[in-house]
Amino acid sequence: MKSRDGFEEVNRELREGAWVHDPLSRRAVLQALGAGAVGLAGLTAGLPGVAHGQTPKRGGTIKIGIFQNIDTLDAHNTTFITACAIHNNIYNGLLRITSTDGKSVDFKPELAREWEIQGDRVHVFRLHKGVTFHNGDPCTSADIKWNLERVKDKQQAPIHAWKLELLESIETPDPHTVKLSFAKPYPFLRVAFTGSTGRAATILSPRAVKEKGKAYGRSPVGTGPFKFVEWKESDFILLERFADYWEKDAAGGKLPYLDKVLLKFIIEPSTLVAALKTGEVDGVNFVAAQFVADLRKDPKLTVSTAVGGNWRCFHMNMAKEPFSDKNLRKAVTFALDRQEILSRVQFGEGIVAHGPISPPMGGFYDAAYETGKNGQYYDLEQAKQLMKQSRYSNGAEVMLLSINSGTDPRVAEVAQAQLAKIGIKVNIELADGPTFRRRWLQERQWDLVQIQWDADLDPDETLFPELHSTEAWNAGKWVNKDFDKMVEAARSENDFKKRKKYYEEAVRLIVEDAPVVILMHLNEQKVFHKYVKGFQMIPAGLIDMHRVWLDKA
Repeated sequence: MKSRDGFEEVNRELREGAWVHDPLSRRAVLQALGAGAVGLAGLTAGLPGVAHGQTPKRGGTIKIGIFQNIDTLDAHNTTFITACAIHNNIYNGLLRITSTDGKSVDFKPELAREWEIQGDRVHVFRLHKGVTFHNGDPCTSADIKWNLERVKDKQQAPIHAWKLELLESIETPDPHTVKLSFAKPYPFLRVAFTGSTGRAATILSPRAVKEKGKAYGRSPVGTGPFKFVEWKESDFILLERFADYWEKDAAGGKLPYLDKVLLKFIIEPSTLVAALKTGEVDGVNFVAAQFVADLRKDPKLTVSTAVGGNWRCFHMNMAKEPFSDKNLRKAVTFALDRQEILSRVQFGEGIVAHGPISPPMGGFYDAAYETGKNGQYYDLEQAKQLMKQSRYSNGAEVMLLSINSGTDPRVAEVAQAQLAKIGIKVNIELADGPTFRRRWLQERQWDLVQIQWDADLDPDETLFPELHSTEAWNAGKWVNKDFDKMVEAARSENDFKKRKKYYEEAVRLIVEDAPVVILMHLNEQKVFHKYVKGFQMIPAGLIDMHRVWLDKA
């Protein structure tokens, strides 16, 4: 499949009903890429522009309040979506996530100006010319190859290596062409490759990584619109305009418009809101749910909201007692009143989840399934019966590890009270971001851990890395070979209906074996003062400053 921009030909044939019957027909491509993760409207949708009659103003510094400390600015080695929101402005990817309506997501070329699919396993990307890293090095196909090989190496990028497990070879026939050959069809590719969220095809400077070694994560070098200046721990990160950025706006003008982006870490939710209202910051990447209704009434602010590609859950540590007991695990899934948690903690800013598949996944999300007694749901009497059938009929005591930011502590407290009703005593331990990550993934000395998986736009991104028995994020050590087979089969199946069936069976196995407690899908909110122009909500955890400008008096 070949087109001038990598997508227009596909969309034309969607409109006209013309198909070429090659081994991977265009119909199969559209089923795999369109009916699943997102709608097809995004295939030709442009990037957000400015209102009619407005000319973007250049210059100025935007100050954004960030609610959570981050672990690293090495895009291949982070687990924090907050870090990805920052990466999005330092780096480019082969592809990028965009949105035209603020609720659904689209995929567009970024460093790739053209994308051709040969057969069903070979992808050829032709790159923009004249792209340079912030250190002045040209960005060529050799740099793309180096980055993909780094991500594929579990010693260098253990968290994200799974995204490239099917990649067999990388060829670079010339400085601006990359040819990727996969062992099997890979319908998840466009999600895996989308810049900052996917991480697999976020492009770092090879020279900077080699020269800086372990210190690279504190001083990144990309090709994005802003270059890194300074990181003061727990205080701020400062980015400034990259004068040689390659991308242009619709009028042919240079991007970005802003001179600087100052990202201020403000962990306490009420302090973050106060900073927004007083103008200490121009916008925030998160608002605790209890403040959203009030902010919507403020005439000086614009509140953007959408159900994100996320799911809040508790993982249970099955490698040790007490959650090696299946009946106890299932008792916990029935004991938690998700609607109460959503109402009391999130103030209704989200929806109850009966399964891990979220609305931005398009056709994979079944709204009918998310009602009544399907999947995981609240039933206190069933929970009590399962407790009696477990080895802990007289009660159990467990430790719940939670990050000490956002609504996580409050969710933990409500769950603590609910589990007490079936005889489970919960001891809550809170930790800051880096400490939480170490205790969660490395030390693993917890019984329950509260996690919010963010920016998942395809079931493969949700189910494979988080619950497949071989993967690093499966910190609860769940091993279910039938589940593994389902998600393995789905990740190389191009037929959407067949792929959906695999995921339905995978979700059924999660419900039956209960390695996790699925709670809710939360709204994402981004709030900015109205003088901030050109911002487009992307419900994938991103803060895209590429085309933002300030219209202050």
